Amino acid sequence: MKKKIIDKIKSFKFKNLKVFILKNKNFLEIILLVFAIAIAVGIFGFSSLGKNVSNFVVEKNCSNTVVQNDDAGANDIKDEEFVSENYYKLKPDLVISVMADSQAIFERFKLIGDFAKKMEEQETKPDFVIEAGDFIENRTKAGGGRQPREDGLADFKKADALLAYEPRYHVIGNHEMLSFNKKDYKDLTGFDSYYSFIAKGYQIIVLDAMYWQSSEKDVDPEKQKPGAYTGYIPSKEKIWLEERLKENDRNIIFIHHPIYNLTNSVEIEKLLKKYQDDVILISNGHKNRARTFTFAGTHYADIPSLYHQKQYMIISVKNKIAEVEFLNLY
Repeated sequence: MKKKIIDKIKSFKFKNLKVFILKNKNFLEIILLVFAIAIAVGIFGFSSLGKNVSNFVVEKNCSNTVVQNDDAGANDIKDEEFVSENYYKLKPDLVISVMADSQAIFERFKLIGDFAKKMEEQETKPDFVIEAGDFIENRTKAGGGRQPREDGLADFKKADALLAYEPRYHVIGNHEMLSFNKKDYKDLTGFDSYYSFIAKGYQIIVLDAMYWQSSEKDVDPEKQKPGAYTGYIPSKEKIWLEERLKENDRNIIFIHHPIYNLTNSVEIEKLLKKYQDDVILISNGHKNRARTFTFAGTHYADIPSLYHQKQYMIISVKNKIAEVEFLNLY
């Protein structure tokens, strides 16, 4: 008797549940969908991708200036920015104007003069200008191979006289090494091919990737061979870089060659990840495009070409946060 009563109750509950599901099928589907979305959002928030997307970095771009990430590596993740309202009220600790790849020859020298004039006319004048490599074309006037050393030196001096902004700093590029050597470069700029300096408490680190991987010697303009375009950072410079990163927790790094494309990029990325909390921004020329992403746990920017895109970059640093702005020259 007891078993029959229990069977009836179970039968009754099952029939009612079945009727309820059939009557509310659409409602239940919506509930399940919402539940699935909530789980997915929770998983994303705790993943490494989720953490990268929520980086607290500001990026400002002029319309139609950012080139899409067409060959990004595994670590190149486009940042979405979340900024407190008070951030915009802060005055920058440091303002840096950056130009790259002017590749000056013939009428292109005018681009450098126009850029310099624009810097002098800015409402907030940069604390200094960084020229990020390939300052001159440094090829024969007919557009062929490397030009004579004397012509290369003359072109660099002409370009530097047009830039004329004080203070200004240079980054060695592959075009510089088409006709002259690093001793010439030091005589022209007053700096070694890699160096550092302090500006308003921030350490600016300038790197040089113009070395042969096989010998770790300087790229020789008299004996050009494959590898100069990709770039390589030798052991002695790597040791020097780590020593600089240990000295300061406010570092901004400039290099002409993209670190993510170097012959020994994995090795350098590993070093930078070790100090990612002490590096505010890494920036390079060479790729002739404007974009930002995350690399080695750090905010990273490709600098557009003054010649190809007719663009330059302004970096405003506030409380160890870099705001990157890509601007049109004309």
